[in-house]
Amino acid sequence: MKEIEVVVAVENSKEEIIEILSRFDYKGEKEIHDTYYYDPLRKNLQPEDDLRLNETFRVRKNKGKCFLTYKKQHFEGKLWIYSDEYETEIVDGDVIEKIINLLGFEILIQVNNKRRVYTYNEFEIELEDVENLGIFIEVEKLSKTAKDEMKIKKEIREFIRSLKLKNVRELNIGKNQYLLSQKLNRNINLYNNTKYD
Repeated sequence: MKEIEVVVAVENSKEEIIEILSRFDYKGEKEIHDTYYYDPLRKNLQPEDDLRLNETFRVRKNKGKCFLTYKKQHFEGKLWIYSDEYETEIVDGDVIEKIINLLGFEILIQVNNKRRVYTYNEFEIELEDVENLGIFIEVEKLSKTAKDEMKIKKEIREFIRSLKLKNVRELNIGKNQYLLSQKLNRNINLYNNTKYD
């Protein structure tokens, strides 16, 4: 499935964002625990020198369910455009983690995230409270037949602009890379140059 989304950091408080998003359809909360793995023997599942992750392999746990996910990122130069995402539910998370370890994969980073989920038309809006990182808003256009990625990203950006948030900065990396840069004490370019004011 093609995943086209925009993730932004803002200066609004969590309470202000909840108030702004209250006009949309509230779908509930999620508590997500992601473990990202790398393969010491395969370059494609290792971070680049700038910590960019072109491909990711993860186990996600949410509300007693477990999912195995592979994502391939697509860029124009250094600008992230979209991901191809392949995900399937796993019956036993402990067994899949044992298998992954036996195959020689190692933990790259873990991301713990509490999300409030809203929908509006074709958009899914998530207010994310990421442990050790802060508050983010992720907006994805829910479409199985997405063809023009840049047009869809433009629609998402216009929607985010309509929310009138404070000091919006669009991430050009995933939260996993953001946490990895902190763990390794590396300064990397976190944001792209998209203007929201």
